[in-house]
Amino acid sequence: MALELDDWGGSGPLLHFACANGFPPETYRKLFARLATRYHVVSLRTRPLTPDQAPEALTTWQELGDDLARELQLRGRSGVLGVGHSVGGTSTLMASAANPGLFRAVVALDPVLVTGPRAWGVRLMKALGRMDRTAIVQGARRRRERWATREEAATAYRQRRLFRDWDADCFNDYITHGLVPADAGDFRLRFPREWEARIFETFPADPWRLIRANAAPTLVLRGERSDTLLPEALARAEQEMPRTKVEELPLASHLFPMEKPRETAERVLAFLDALGPVDPGSAPEP
Repeated sequence: MALELDDWGGSGPLLHFACANGFPPETYRKLFARLATRYHVVSLRTRPLTPDQAPEALTTWQELGDDLARELQLRGRSGVLGVGHSVGGTSTLMASAANPGLFRAVVALDPVLVTGPRAWGVRLMKALGRMDRTAIVQGARRRRERWATREEAATAYRQRRLFRDWDADCFNDYITHGLVPADAGDFRLRFPREWEARIFETFPADPWRLIRANAAPTLVLRGERSDTLLPEALARAEQEMPRTKVEELPLASHLFPMEKPRETAERVLAFLDALGPVDPGSAPEP
C-alpha cells in the first residue's frame, strides 16, 4: 500500500500535517498558508482518501502512525516537524514514539487522549466488542452523505453547533473540497462515512502506552472548551512524555484549527521557532 504526500508549498524545513477524522486536508488551507510562510508544508493522503482502501482493514490507530512513518521514511526523511490535529495529533505522537529521530518536534492540536473514567469506558467497550455501538461511531454511520448542491449542504451545516464558530474561509473550503460531484449529478462526502466511523471505532484501549516513548520536543495545545481533550488528559500528557509542554487556546473548541486558523498558526510557529535552526533538507519525492 503506497500513499501519496500532498504538497502545500512553502520553503524551509519540512513540516508534515496530519488531519482530523472526517476532514480533507483542504479544510486546513488557511492554516497551511500561514505555516508555509516559514516551512515547507506537506500532508499524507491517508487511507480514507485513497482508492480501494477497505475500512475493515484498519484495526488500531497505531497503524495510522505506522502509515505516516513508513511514507516519510520511504522518502528518506528524518527530523521532520510533525503537526497534527485530533486523530492526526495522536497518530503523529505514536509515529514519533515508535520511530526515534523521525520527528525533530511534534505539535499535537487537541489530540484524542482519554484518562480516568473515559479510559475505563473505552476499555470496557473494547473488551465487550461493542465499540461499534458507541454514540460517536453510530453518529458517523448515520451522517448524511449526499446533497443536491453544495449550497444545500452549506445551509444545513451552518445551523449545526459543530460549525457555528468556524472561520468563514475554512467553512467555505470544507464545503468546496469536502463534497465532490457524484454520478447522479448531486454531491457526496469526499471522506466516506464508513471510514469516519471505522476510525472512531478503532481508538486504542491504551493510547498512553503508544505515545509514552515520544522523546521529541512536544507541544500539546488544547482548545479551552474542548470536549475531546479534557484538562486531566492534558495534564497527563505533560507527565507521560518527558519533553512536553502544554497550553490552552482560549474560547476554542476541539476544532480550533478551523475556528481560529491564524491564532493556531501563531502558537505552532512560536513553539517551533523557539527550537532554534532546523536543517531545511530537500523537497519530498513525489
